[in-house]
Amino acid sequence: MGIPSAQFLASVREALGRGEGPPAEPYAALHDGVSELESTAAAVRERVAGEMPVLLDKMADTAALRGWNVARCDGGEDALDYVVSLVRRMGVTSVARSEQPVFDAVPVDAALAGAGALVWPAVYADDASRPELRRRLAECGMGITGADYAIAETGSVIVIPKRGLSRLVSVVPPVHVAIVRPSEVIGTLDDLFALRRLDYHRDGGDMGSYLNFISGPSRTADIEQTIVVGVHGPREVHLVLLDRE
Repeated sequence: MGIPSAQFLASVREALGRGEGPPAEPYAALHDGVSELESTAAAVRERVAGEMPVLLDKMADTAALRGWNVARCDGGEDALDYVVSLVRRMGVTSVARSEQPVFDAVPVDAALAGAGALVWPAVYADDASRPELRRRLAECGMGITGADYAIAETGSVIVIPKRGLSRLVSVVPPVHVAIVRPSEVIGTLDDLFALRRLDYHRDGGDMGSYLNFISGPSRTADIEQTIVVGVHGPREVHLVLLDRE
């Protein structure tokens, strides 16, 4: 039943403009050395720095279209004011946060304690501690993370899971708040892949098993294409975008 595999593969080769067997030459980009990748990454960083005011505006606009609630903040104090007001309005009493450098500049623990919310860093020490971490996250009303990157082109926040940093902070609680600094904003997916390829080579061929792209609240649709929000992740997401570090 169906199309024979040989016929199917032949149609794919024809569509790709290929003959039998693998391509004659590997993709040239895969052979870039560290020096070439460093040059490419430096060019990306230089261009992004020159375009930063425009990129921040684009990030805010695109993220809003993707379903983020966007708050433009002048700095850390404004960001704290926004998060505190959010917690008070929602009546959240338990907040999980990631362990990321942004919380040195935006110390949410003390600020939210004053608003009556317990904040705890969702860090697991080893595999045995993960079940307890998941249980506590399920009881939280909000998860707060920083960002490794934020892509203006797509309005996406990128969180790279690491040892001791669980992506579940951005997935399990019903509300996710992402705090993004200007230094984390880049222009396009191509920019992201250029920077990550350099990381791959610098880290000896290891850059983790995946990237967590967050492009608005969780959405799904049934066979009748009815969109439902919040089934597989947060029903509400807030992007706190700092205009300066």
